[in-house]
Amino acid sequence: MSETRTTRRGFLKTAGLGIAAIAAGPMAAWAAEKGKKLPNFIFIMADDLGYGDLGCYGQKLIQTPELDDMCAKGLKLTRFHAGFPVCLPSRCTLMTGLHTGHCRTNKNGGGGRHPMLKTEDTTVATVLKTAGYTTAMVGKWSLGDHFIGCVKKHQNTDGSGAIYKHGWDYYFGEPNQTYCHKYYPNELYRYDRTGLVDKKTDGNRLDVVPLPGNSKSHKHYTHDLLTAKALEFIDAARDKPFFLYLPYTIPHADYDVPEIEPYAKAADWSKREKAVASMITRMDRDIGRIIKRLAKHGIDKNTLVIFTSDNGPNKFPRFNSSGGLEGGKGKFTLGGLRVPGIAYWPAAISPGRTSDHLSAFWDIMPTFAELAGVKPPAPIDGISMVPTLLGKGDQKKHNYLYFGAGKSRLIIRGENEKRGEAEILKEAVTPVVVPKFPVT
Repeated sequence: MSETRTTRRGFLKTAGLGIAAIAAGPMAAWAAEKGKKLPNFIFIMADDLGYGDLGCYGQKLIQTPELDDMCAKGLKLTRFHAGFPVCLPSRCTLMTGLHTGHCRTNKNGGGGRHPMLKTEDTTVATVLKTAGYTTAMVGKWSLGDHFIGCVKKHQNTDGSGAIYKHGWDYYFGEPNQTYCHKYYPNELYRYDRTGLVDKKTDGNRLDVVPLPGNSKSHKHYTHDLLTAKALEFIDAARDKPFFLYLPYTIPHADYDVPEIEPYAKAADWSKREKAVASMITRMDRDIGRIIKRLAKHGIDKNTLVIFTSDNGPNKFPRFNSSGGLEGGKGKFTLGGLRVPGIAYWPAAISPGRTSDHLSAFWDIMPTFAELAGVKPPAPIDGISMVPTLLGKGDQKKHNYLYFGAGKSRLIIRGENEKRGEAEILKEAVTPVVVPKFPVT
C-alpha cells in the first residue's frame, strides 16, 4: 500500500468520516473525576476463537466457566468485530485505530516473513505511555518481521516493527507469527526495558530465553509460560497504572495441548476436536487465574479487562464455533469477523449487561485513550466506546465498518448509512494514513 501523511482535514475530505467518527468524546470523563485513579487495562485476545466458542455466547460442549462468569459480571458485546478475518491485519487495526482501508497492511504474509509496522505508526501502547502507563505485551506480536527488530541470536538489526519502537516496556513470547504457532519451541524471547519483571535487557535488543530440547521433551508449553509471565507482570506493575496486552496463540493450530481436560471420554470426538476444546478450556482457566490475581492485589475493581479473538474460527462443525454466522477464518463474512467481546470492570460496568453497539478493533485505541485522559492520534477510524462501557452518555456511532483487501471485502452498514458500496469505497480505501500524535 502507498503511504500518505495526511492532516485531519485531508483525512476527512478523502475518507469522509465526519468529526463524530474520530473524536474521543468528552475527554477523560472518568479520569477527571476527583479521587479516581486511572484504570488499568488488560486486553486478552485468543487466536482463531469463534463467536460461538464460549458458553456465554451459546457454546454447549466446550467448558468456559471463567469467561462465562466474567461475562455475567460485566458487559457482553454482541456486535463486536475483529479487524480482519486473519490475524496480522486484524492486529494492525487493533494497534493503530485504523481499519484495513487506511492502516499499514491488509496482507497476512507467510513463511516467517510478514508486513511490518513502520516506525512512524502510533500504537495503543505509545498512546498510553504518554499518560504514564507501564506497558507490557505477552504473546504474539506479528507486526515485526522475521526476527528483524532486535533479536540478538538472529539479526542484530532494527526493523521498523521492532517492539521497543512501539511503546512497550516489557515483552515475553515469540514475536513472529509463523513460529509462535509451535507450542513446544526450543526458545522464546524477552524484552525488559527497565528490569521491572526480570533482569534488564541489553539496550534495545531482545534476549533469547533458551528452552533446550523442548521440541522433543515437551517440558514447557508456551501458553503456560505466557500466563506465568502475565501474572509476574501484574505482580510487578500493580502499584501504578498499567496496560497488559495478552495475545494468546490458543486455539490456533497446531492443535497441541498437554492434557485433554474433561473431554477424554468423548468417544465420538476426533483427536483434533478434543485438542481444540482442551486448549480453550485451559485458556479459560488461566484467565480465571488472572482475575483472581487482580483481586489478590486489590486492583480488580479498577482494572478494565477485555476478552476477544483476533478473527473467526477454523471449521469445527460439532462445536458450531461461528455461532450460526456464515463462514469463518479467512472469509469476509460475519463468521470470519464477528468475535466475542467481554468487558469486565467492577468499579464502572454494571453486571449482566448486553450491548449491540456496532464496534470493531479500531475502537479500542480511542476508548483506552479517553479513559487514560489523553487525546488519541488523529485522524483515526475508531470511536470511543466509553459511553457503552459505562452505560451512560451519548454513544457516537459508526456509519459503517469496512473490512477488505483488494476485491474481497465486507461492509457492515450502521442504521443510518444509506449510500451505495461504490460511494463508501471512495472514502474507505485510500493510501495508508499516518495519524498525528501527540495531538495538540
